Amino acid sequence: MDDRLAALRARIRALEGRGAGLAVPPVALGPALARLLPEGGLARKALHELAGPAATLFALAIAKAALDRPGLLVWCLDEAGLRARGIPWPPGLAARGLDPDRLLLVRAPDAAALARAVEEASASPAAAVVVAELARADLDRTRRLQLALERGGGLGLLLRPARDPAPSAATTRWWVAPLPVGEGPPRLRLELWRAKSGVEGAVEVRVDERTLALHPAPALADPAAAAPGPAQRRVLARG
Repeated sequence: MDDRLAALRARIRALEGRGAGLAVPPVALGPALARLLPEGGLARKALHELAGPAATLFALAIAKAALDRPGLLVWCLDEAGLRARGIPWPPGLAARGLDPDRLLLVRAPDAAALARAVEEASASPAAAVVVAELARADLDRTRRLQLALERGGGLGLLLRPARDPAPSAATTRWWVAPLPVGEGPPRLRLELWRAKSGVEGAVEVRVDERTLALHPAPALADPAAAAPGPAQRRVLARG
């Protein structure tokens, strides 16, 4: 009964035009984020923007959860991004439960070629998740990516170096920052600062380094603990 009711609600939302991503089950990210997301998870067939010093780690956790269905993780970057941040390292992905055989790396020579590659990947039904490291993405570009994701059926993650107040077609826009931590798994503050649902807020989570699951972060015993270094913040190993 619950499955039939959920399917009926999804069908009604699709007919009402309330977002193509809500016509399929969302990506479940755990109870810590469920209260911020109308359907209890992150919408598929939709573009989501992540910015901040720990955005890559959040993107990796989302991608791991979104690969609960068949398809590739397509990671797109250009030569400038490659020089600045390196590339996802397959052994590092495997250590966190991500199958390297499902990773497709797209290296574009410049920003214009990267934008075209991201749009093409987003429109492909072979892609379960598309991660794009785009420094610039205006309203027209994000609209094109959203339409491509609706055709392809995957989930799009747009990694930005900084928060951009300019209009965007992204369904959600996040600021992701590391929290102080002594020993133990990384901790993140996830701020949902723009959402088409109108719901905004912030949660603090800890990231399981083995499974990339997101759990509510307990209060720190030592608030003065040092902030994590760059290697801890990335967690996604890069070569």
